[in-house]
Amino acid sequence: MTKMVRISIPLSDNISNRYEKYHLFAYNYLGYQVIFDRILIGRARELVNKGELDGMMIAEREIEQTFANLLRVPVVLAKGALVLYCNKSVVCDKSVFNDADNVIGVTSGKSISSNFIDTVAASSYAIKSDEDLGSMLTKGRLYYVLLIDEVELGNLGSLDESLFNTAVVYHSEGFHYINKKHKNLLPGLTQGFKLAIEHYGPLVSPKK
Repeated sequence: MTKMVRISIPLSDNISNRYEKYHLFAYNYLGYQVIFDRILIGRARELVNKGELDGMMIAEREIEQTFANLLRVPVVLAKGALVLYCNKSVVCDKSVFNDADNVIGVTSGKSISSNFIDTVAASSYAIKSDEDLGSMLTKGRLYYVLLIDEVELGNLGSLDESLFNTAVVYHSEGFHYINKKHKNLLPGLTQGFKLAIEHYGPLVSPKK
């Protein structure tokens, strides 16, 4: 009988296309077939934490502060930062977060941006995807949004960065996460991802 895992992938084809072959390689190395489920990021995290899905393609390490049942596969798949993007008509620095009258666009669910905004005074406006956040900022419906900037892919909101001011909130790294019920797979997956990187090439430049 074929062993099978269900892994959540982001709505963005740009992200999923970059990492899919590495995940297939790592799981095939262990003899597993992979089914990818395209699910909103906040919902996906909850499903993996509950064990209703086996893993999520990639997430920032800060996810461990929110979800107790997620286990990091310790191979860095991405480097990036949480970045505040601002309309050029407003101040764009970390002081923005101290004013409760400021409304910051974030990705809905327990995302890296929504978890951060819960720790500051500013208000939030939750939208389902990074691409939709980028669209709201571009159309002037929001003056501030929080987006992930991935070193290799750029901002995940598909923004023309020249049109906005930015402020880095903090830097982070991305990893594959599995539910802790699969902890027996951790050594093999770690080796599988290392072999995938040897086979397909590095995902992260050592200089970045």
